[in-house]
Amino acid sequence: MASPDRLPPQATMGLLDYLSSHTLDEDYAYVCERKASRGTERPRHRIGLVGALVMAVFALLVITAAAQTSRNSVSDERQRRELVTQVSQARTQLTAERAQLARLKGETAALEERQLSSDTSAQGLLDNIRLLGVKAGTIPVRGAGVRVVADNAPGANSPRNEVLDSDLQKLVNGLWEAGAEAISLNGQRLTTLSTIRLAGGAITVNARSLSRPYVVSAIGNRDTLPARFAETSSGQAWLDLRREVGLRLTITSVASLRLPGAAVSLRYANQEPVGEVS
Repeated sequence: MASPDRLPPQATMGLLDYLSSHTLDEDYAYVCERKASRGTERPRHRIGLVGALVMAVFALLVITAAAQTSRNSVSDERQRRELVTQVSQARTQLTAERAQLARLKGETAALEERQLSSDTSAQGLLDNIRLLGVKAGTIPVRGAGVRVVADNAPGANSPRNEVLDSDLQKLVNGLWEAGAEAISLNGQRLTTLSTIRLAGGAITVNARSLSRPYVVSAIGNRDTLPARFAETSSGQAWLDLRREVGLRLTITSVASLRLPGAAVSLRYANQEPVGEVS
């Protein structure tokens, strides 16, 4: 039997304690010896021919994509500049044509009036043309009337407290019913072809966007227009809007108002066939 001084460690400290304290010692020593034998030189990795081809193809794709992107960017910028130039030229041409149209209309009206004024028998016809122009809204007019200002409720934060296109329609219709002879809305003369509607988030008249406050100028009897408007159904509806929703409406008598003429174009003009008289 061996003496206690020569017993193995696992016999003196217990098998479980020995295994737990010496489990990694031998493996760690083995790994350290292998590292020492290999030296400190780092291993070299070779990608091989296939890897080099893959990298070359990838680099070619990246360069091609960059070149194509650059060409597309230059092409898009060129197209954008061309479109901007075309739009600018079209606007300039439209402005010039509108000015020419207004000039020709003025010349036509002057020649027409001169021709008819020289003939005493045509004076009644000239007066009739002027009256029809006033009713149609194609010629400017001046006279006494009222100015009506409509606006949203103070601190309006929803369509309920804002002036809608239908509210302006009621206002204008009420003024016509009260006896107005000519009406403009924010400087736009109203005719039988005018529409008051919502388009693109804004109220438009004659294809022109309006901004608040909405100012309605109506030529007529300035002493009776406000009272007669209040008696109409449209006037009653506006009184309810002012009381319940908080919309603002003020009517002021004005001694002299000037309303511009509207540019009205005939859409269809057909000549009826003349039948034979039997």
